[in-house]
Amino acid sequence: MTFAIIAEPLLGVYKGHVGSGEPDLVPSPARLHAGLLCAAAQGVRAVADGDRLRPCDADWAALRWMEEHPPDGIVVPATMGNDGPAVAYRKDGVIVKEGHSPLQDKLIGKPAGVGVAVRGVFAWTWAHRPPEPVVTALTELCPEVPYLGTTESPVRLTVAEADPTHLLDRDADLFTGSGLDLAVAVTGRADALELAHEAHAVPPPLKNDVHRSSERTSPSSVVTAGLATGRYTAPAPPVPATPWTSVLRLPLSREIPPQQRVRWAVAVHRALISLVGDGAPAVLTGVDTPGVPRPSNRCAIQFVDGSHLVVMLPRGTTDVDLAMIGAAVMRLRQIRASEDRAGVAGAPVMVPADEFWPEPAAGTVRWWRTDPVAIPDTRPPRGGTWSLADAVALSVAMVWREEIPGPGRGDARYRALATGAAARGVRVHSAVRLLDGDAGRYVHKVNPAAVIQPYQATLSLGDLAGPRTVAAIGQSRHLGGGLLVPVDVPAGNARRLSR
Repeated sequence: MTFAIIAEPLLGVYKGHVGSGEPDLVPSPARLHAGLLCAAAQGVRAVADGDRLRPCDADWAALRWMEEHPPDGIVVPATMGNDGPAVAYRKDGVIVKEGHSPLQDKLIGKPAGVGVAVRGVFAWTWAHRPPEPVVTALTELCPEVPYLGTTESPVRLTVAEADPTHLLDRDADLFTGSGLDLAVAVTGRADALELAHEAHAVPPPLKNDVHRSSERTSPSSVVTAGLATGRYTAPAPPVPATPWTSVLRLPLSREIPPQQRVRWAVAVHRALISLVGDGAPAVLTGVDTPGVPRPSNRCAIQFVDGSHLVVMLPRGTTDVDLAMIGAAVMRLRQIRASEDRAGVAGAPVMVPADEFWPEPAAGTVRWWRTDPVAIPDTRPPRGGTWSLADAVALSVAMVWREEIPGPGRGDARYRALATGAAARGVRVHSAVRLLDGDAGRYVHKVNPAAVIQPYQATLSLGDLAGPRTVAAIGQSRHLGGGLLVPVDVPAGNARRLSR
């Protein structure tokens, strides 16, 4: 939380204009500065200067501090613009002659629906707290600001703390990149506004009041002196923690059929343990040291497109274990599964797990499909309903259980994990049990009392994984099953199918 000035729209609406009358969507730091200057010069804190009022010295110092220290961040709440065709008519004292009719006080129509509905508050934040005299002046001055933008958007300003949603990019190239380009008050802005006010304070000559055949309102010129443009950008979302951090990828001399991938993965697993020899790490063997908590994941052996072997190294793998496994993979030349053989057709390449798959196609949303199938991690919990989609969500949670809370034990914990996965945005778009004969070929070891139910599913992972992250789910995720391969769905179809 940082020092902030918070603006609460009292009617839930913000109305303002920029440029030549375009709707303003976000009140800029310059608009805040102007609102505070107006309150300082005309409110209860103003002091007499001859026959006019001016800001007190404390308020002048606070305003000039703001010019030298633009907000480091802003808070932009959820908004919805309204630019409907509504028109408001009122008399502006304009005399208009239409056709042969006499001069008349014309009702002038102006757009009335232009505004922004706001859910929450706007705020301007500073990473470092201002000097105490400035804090005191702003604290007392903020309540004197009646509105920001037009008088139709009353506001309550307070000094508090807030976490910014957008940060000032001081090195931004305003011709490239993206963000909110907002007007920022810089040194001399308060002086420029004061001069403009004094110029308008001089009454116009009487000859300007002569009736003309047709008149129209002429807005005051916009004062641009003392303004700069600042770009406020939303911070990049945090990179999701990947269950596997690195992947060793090797081309094979032949393609491994989907129905045989578990068998071949077991063969690769045994070969790597043999190549490492004595002291093979538990992250590879799967044999945990007594008294050491069991990790969520260990080395996973998968086949991509059938013709590439990948060895996925889990998060938390030590440098020593990584070196031992990497050396074994480098020495792997041939794989034997019963009487079958497959050769390694090239040297292994290491890639980050979160950069494994290609970027999603433009205009699409990345979903995932189990390849070839996945196996539920547990039997269905007793009591209450439990669907195949729940089993898929639980399998996802078992992989990311360091990120998803699962209180309780047994069935209660399984249900909590599935619920936690859904809370992180996991959605199962389709799930179908596979009924094609020998389901045992999709698993290596299983509890004799368990029922093997291979399924094929399409799902999205919410905020648990980036669009390029490689992962696998289900009971066979470490040995050839449950690999999540990308499926790019057109964005419009994804929204419709997700309802």
